This record gives sequence, structure tokens and C-alpha cells, in this order.
Amino acid sequence: MRIVRLAVAVLLLLSFGSSELYATGFESTGLGTTARGMGGAFRAVADDWSAAYYNPAGYAFITDNQLGTSLGLIHYRHEIIPDFVATDDYGNDYGWGIANGQEIYNFHRILNNPSAGFVARLPLWGETVLGLSAYQPFDNSLRWRLYDPSASFMRAYNEPAIGSIEIPGHDYLIDLDVVAFQLTAAKEFNDEKIAVGIGLQLLRGDLWFSHLTFRQNPRGDDNPFVDDRPRDRIPEFTDHQGMGWGFGLRAGILWKLTEKIDIAVTAYLPFDITISGTTDYTFVLPRSKVLEGTVEAGSADYLFVMGDILHLASDFETKLQLPSSFGFGLAFHPNEKLTISMDAEYTMWSEYEGLQFTQTNFTNVPVYEQEFFTTNLSNPVEWDNAGKVALGLRYKLWPNLTLLGGGSADQSPMRNSIEYTPQFMELGTKRSYNAGAILHINQWDIGLITSYYSYLDINVGVLTDIDDDNMFDNFPGAYKASTYETVLSLSYRF
Repeated sequence: MRIVRLAVAVLLLLSFGSSELYATGFESTGLGTTARGMGGAFRAVADDWSAAYYNPAGYAFITDNQLGTSLGLIHYRHEIIPDFVATDDYGNDYGWGIANGQEIYNFHRILNNPSAGFVARLPLWGETVLGLSAYQPFDNSLRWRLYDPSASFMRAYNEPAIGSIEIPGHDYLIDLDVVAFQLTAAKEFNDEKIAVGIGLQLLRGDLWFSHLTFRQNPRGDDNPFVDDRPRDRIPEFTDHQGMGWGFGLRAGILWKLTEKIDIAVTAYLPFDITISGTTDYTFVLPRSKVLEGTVEAGSADYLFVMGDILHLASDFETKLQLPSSFGFGLAFHPNEKLTISMDAEYTMWSEYEGLQFTQTNFTNVPVYEQEFFTTNLSNPVEWDNAGKVALGLRYKLWPNLTLLGGGSADQSPMRNSIEYTPQFMELGTKRSYNAGAILHINQWDIGLITSYYSYLDINVGVLTDIDDDNMFDNFPGAYKASTYETVLSLSYRF
């Protein structure tokens, strides 16, 4: 019981202390060194505590009790060369303050993804294996500064040129973190040839989402001078922060077809999480010394020629639509030392329709143009279902050393580049290359693996307003990405 209490404490500490990392869509890259070293092809192997994530049925064939933990350290170096421009009636290009043509990298951080699990064989219903684990099934973290208030654009937008503008330190950001606290049960059937496992999840979702939108100036119809570029668009920074709770279900079957071949089938069903919190808004309004004397002080037009920086706030609610997935695994054991495994997964990303916010309880809204300042800026997305395949190898070189290797190809759910924004770097099929080793010392296993992810280079052409709401839905430019990950693990068998 002392070990059980220790395990629960470690799970809670690691889960609430975790930060986000990046994966296709916003699915986690996985956990544990064995599974990660094999490229994620672990469904039909599933012989350690991380089986809670890959295939809960694997718990039934674990012959000893286990307490394990892993820590993923991830570094991604993504790059955007913005091409956020439009041409006016006179052939002039405007970007409304975006740093076009510059090589800009995401904010540099080393992100961490801790996870832990506890497995125990108990004399329940004959003999049932139970486990408790905590890990992140979904997470994503990217932060950018692509707006340049020092650009020459500002001298035309806000006269005279402003030396310092009170805007957020970032303009495009997502920190999405879903932590699963999972209770797993597994049992053997049919003379220990088939095992069935199920995991019940309590999900906690944390969201921080920031976006920059260039809004059409609402006074343009009444005052054509206000509508001249670059004053025809008003930068609006939105910053949403909130959290919520939900539930999920993992299930799996592991069938030992022969002494050398294992087959696995899994399913994952997470339920939507309703996230609520607060939103901060920053509006950078244009200033024109020429127009100041032509409009009445205190009028609506006056508000849009004086160059104020307005800050508003509201409450928000959004539904995080988590995708269900289905998987198949095959493991081949040609001898006692070597395991060759293959996985295939299909994720229902079409169930995710974007982050659509509902705002209430606005504060600090100006008297004029209230509809403009309280407009809902949500943009639905149309993602496609995506497949993933993985191949892995495990070789026990010596009694105290196991070598791991593998790779995967993960299809992007975003097939249409007109939806590309800096928060989701979905650049076609992502490939991973993984290698590592596990050192066995008595009852301890110490693992280390490293991974590299390659992406396609993508060029997004022109600004697009998909739903004709006078707001751009994409971010044109040249996108490049590369990601490196190191995973450390420690487990104890007793």
C-alpha cells in the first residue's frame, strides 16, 4: 500500500507539472522509451506500464508489478517567412504590419512531457491486472511574434510614428494540454491466449489560444478617407485562457495467435471537453492628423482617427472536440531476442471543427460601434481523417542491454493550405526516425531514446476569406519545420 500511495502522488505531481509539446493535429507523440524507440509500433507488444496508452489489454500478460515513469524533452525549430500582403486599386502591396519577407522562428523553448504508471496483479475475479497512469494524449504548443509595430507601415497607419505600442509579446499562440488520469483493468481468457483491457479516463483540458485578426474598418462606408489603406484594416489581438474537465475510454484486445505472432486491436473514445475562461482583447486603432480636424470630437469617426489602444475583456466558452481513433497491431518474435512490430492507426480528425468561442460579459466596450468590438472571431475548420503507420524493432543484445529502433509516417489532417495558420504547423505527412536503448540492472530498467521528425516545406499562396466574413482565415507564407525529441525512462519491477 505504501508503494501504491507513492505511485499516486508521483502521477499527480508529474501531470500537473507538465508542459505541452507538438504532434500531428494535436495528438501526443506517445510515452515510454520502449514504445517511442520502436516508432510507436507497440500495440501488439504492450508489455510494460505504457500499455495503458497503446493497448490496455497488454496489462494482462505482464507477469510482475511495475512502477514506471518517462520524461519527453522536445525541441522544435519551426520557421515562417510571411507573405501576408494584398494589393490595392493602385497596385500597392500592404501587409498591415506583418513582418513580410523575414525568416521568423517560433519562440524557443525546451518542452517537457512527463508520464507515469503503476501496474499490479490482484486476486480479483480470478486474477485481474489493474493499473493507474497519468499522461498527455493530446497537446500542442507554438508561440510566434509576426507583427512588427516598428515597420514603416505604422508611419502611415498611425501618424506620427509610434515608438512603442502596447501590444502582447506574441500574436499567434497555442498551448493546448489534455492530461488523462486513467484507471486500467485487463484480464486473460481462452487459456491465456486472449486478453481484453479497458481504461477509464478523467481528462483535464487547459487552453491558451492567441490570434491576430485584421478587421475591416467599420467607419469606411461613412468616411472613405478612413477606409484608405492601410487604415481599412484594424489589428485585433485576442487572448483566450481557460480549462475544463471531461472523460474518455480506451479499450484493446491482444491475441497471442501463435508462439511467434501477436495481434492487437484498439479503440479510443474521448468525449468533448467544455473549456471556459476569460478573453483579453487589444485593438490598435489608426490615427490620422489630417482627419482629426475633419470629424467631430467624441463621435464614432473621432474614435477611429485618434490612434487609441483599446483593451477589452470577456468570459468565453468553447468545446474541445477530441477525435476518436482505431488501431491495429502485429508483432513477430522470430526468436527470444528479436521483436518486429507494425502498427496502423486511423484517427477521426473530421470530428474536430476548430475552436469556436462564445463570448459573454464584455467589459470596457466603447459607446460607438459596439457590434464591431464584440464580434465573434471564431473560424470553423474542415480537417480530414488521417492515418498513421509505424514499424519497430527490439533486440536484446545482452541480458542487461536492449536496443530499439523504428519509424513512422503520420498523415496530416489539414489537406487544404487555405486553412494554414501559425498555430497549427500541419505540413503534409510527418515522418519520425527513432533509436535508443534500455539498460537492465537487477529490477530496474533505465531507457534513453532520441527521435527526429521531418516535415514537408509548404508555400501558402494568397490571403483567403473562406466564409466571406471580411476576415482572413489563413496566413500566407513559406512554412518549414523540424523537431527533435529525447525520452528518458525509469521503471521498477517487483
